[in-house]
Amino acid sequence: MIGRICPGARSGFCGLIVAAPFVVQRAAVHHHMERQDLARFLGIARSNKARANRNTHVNEKMFRRMRGRKTVLIDLPDDEEQRRRDNLTPSQLRVELLRKGVNPYKEVSPRVWQESQTTMQSFYAVIDPFVTPEETLPILSGSVDGMKMKGEELKQRVLHRYHNWRNGTSRIRKKEGFEKFDAKTFGPTADLIYEEAHRALMKRDKSALHKTITEHAFRKMWPDVENGSIVWELVERLEPSTVVSVRCGDNPYKSGNDIAQLTVRMHTKQKLAVYDRFGHLLLGSEEEPREVVEYVVFENHIAVVDGTWRLHDKVYPKWVKPKQGALITHALGELV
Repeated sequence: MIGRICPGARSGFCGLIVAAPFVVQRAAVHHHMERQDLARFLGIARSNKARANRNTHVNEKMFRRMRGRKTVLIDLPDDEEQRRRDNLTPSQLRVELLRKGVNPYKEVSPRVWQESQTTMQSFYAVIDPFVTPEETLPILSGSVDGMKMKGEELKQRVLHRYHNWRNGTSRIRKKEGFEKFDAKTFGPTADLIYEEAHRALMKRDKSALHKTITEHAFRKMWPDVENGSIVWELVERLEPSTVVSVRCGDNPYKSGNDIAQLTVRMHTKQKLAVYDRFGHLLLGSEEEPREVVEYVVFENHIAVVDGTWRLHDKVYPKWVKPKQGALITHALGELV
């Protein structure tokens, strides 16, 4: 191949090769007519554009249209342009949009800065939202499908009890201060936390709220009193609260930062009324008590010694009836 670049190298040694500042690479099999064309010699250009492969003898020109159909053209974003726009001031961005024919006062919504608090002492979800059905299926069934459904239900119940111990109670008892943890005695503690959280919510006491509810629950409960108010009263407890699910996990994964969650079934009779900022009733009633069955999740950062149980979230099983919607009214002019 050196002989193609320097003919004198066939008989002897080519002392000095003066070439253009190109990167010269070794070429294997090429036609001898290509040595005058560097692009063809390096394999950048093709001598026969109808062929995708030089070593094939099949004319693939007829398949060009089919190859084009399976090619997807992706419109990639211009990162440099996006970085430049992010560094522009609002006035410069308006001028930029006006040059492109876009009215920033009419067709573009303002940029909203949103930020949220992140903490490693809480999960921002429920580890396992599964709750076993309260009503079991009959054991004897005349159909094959009924027996399959009963077998699946028994399987789910057994797995749920296994995970309650394996990924729940046994893992919690390994932490300092929880060696004698028993989920059966947690009912009165859950009732006390539940009542204190709702009383603090009525008073809009943020310091008391953060002691009884997690950051995840605060994000869901605070909007009810931020632009309105609630009136809550616990009339009586129809059944003692019981723990139906015990889970424990670490955040981040395999970090040892364990967080425990208990799902408690509460059957109570209570009064709840939700008002908007003008004092209009949106939901519930202050006079009529209602029976409520809730599955409330409580959480504790057990990786630290001073961790406390706090209200975290609620679980809504599939068999639960849908809630009553808020009584929101609108003027006819707003709906047109």
